[in-house]
Amino acid sequence: MLLAALAAASATALIAPAAAIAAPGTADATATVVPAAPEAAVPPARTTDPAGTKTEWPETLGLPKAWAERVIQRDRPDLEIVHVPEGALVTMEYNEKRVRIVHNAFGLVTQVPAVG
Repeated sequence: MLLAALAAASATALIAPAAAIAAPGTADATATVVPAAPEAAVPPARTTDPAGTKTEWPETLGLPKAWAERVIQRDRPDLEIVHVPEGALVTMEYNEKRVRIVHNAFGLVTQVPAVG
């Protein structure tokens, strides 16, 4: 019973905006126009430090680790790159001259490489 009510409500919600859009000059009184969703209020994640130096490489997610290393070296040749298998134990100290590339058994990057 509940599933039937939910299905009917979702079908009505999907059909009503389409009916209002389908005939722009002849919208009837029962059709309602749903306003567009507001743009995301959350700003995108910052990948640079305040000086403009790149500190994260989200574009390397899913790439082979060698390609990710080349991308990072192209942007910041001053950094030491360390390859870390997924699940391996690592020390917790912060090193501003190091980037860890965490990869799975297939050699694909699984975490966003970041300075530290």
